[in-house]
Amino acid sequence: MMIRNIRVALAILMGAAVLALLSMPVAAESTDVRIQVRAVDAKFIGSGVGGMNVVVENAQTGALLASGKITGTTGDTEALMKQGQIRGHAPATPDSASFTASIDIDRPVLARIRVAGPLDGAHSIRQLSVTQWLLPGQDLVDPGVVLQLPGLIVAPIEVAVTDDQLRIGVDVSMLCGCPITRGGLWDSEDFSVNASLYREGEKVQTFPLQFTGKTNRFAAKVAVPETGSYELWILAHESNADNTGAWHQRLEF
Repeated sequence: MMIRNIRVALAILMGAAVLALLSMPVAAESTDVRIQVRAVDAKFIGSGVGGMNVVVENAQTGALLASGKITGTTGDTEALMKQGQIRGHAPATPDSASFTASIDIDRPVLARIRVAGPLDGAHSIRQLSVTQWLLPGQDLVDPGVVLQLPGLIVAPIEVAVTDDQLRIGVDVSMLCGCPITRGGLWDSEDFSVNASLYREGEKVQTFPLQFTGKTNRFAAKVAVPETGSYELWILAHESNADNTGAWHQRLEF
């Protein structure tokens, strides 16, 4: 009987020990995630255009996991724009624009990564998000998480009336700030820029802006329309990748 009681007691103790082990919290593991944003048909978006804001959150609960800002250079032009992109080849260089989040997790987390930018001008800010499973201790840094963001930056330079003519000048560039030039890697011939005037919700006039020969600069000059309130829209399009951009303001004549 005594032996039987000892066996029962040992079984109870062992069960209690197992339960205690199972109830102990699992130590969280630091997991690094490198985040980059590449402009479609161009390079990485970074400090040259104000960088990009990043938020990493739990996609299922909304809890904040990390936040920060993408900074750095646009990267290696040769590797990004001229060499063939093959499987396993990471064209990012150590100084190319990125943000690395270090997140402590004790179990897999479905993360939502949200980016917004470029931040240099409110008119150029775009947003993009993606979900990615994060695994404890499994770093995602080479190549990490690389998002592709389409679009063009359209920045006003001149909107003025002189000698009864409306003069319009804008700078158009890739989202990374990469330059548009005549005959260059981003050839001005691949871009069309047009202006439209709206009055009382109706389009009343459309005219093209021509590349001036100065990097990124497109301009036009037209007769001033009749007196009234107008809305001016500038629209840019890149034929190679179907990138688009726009800018607008109200005008009084």
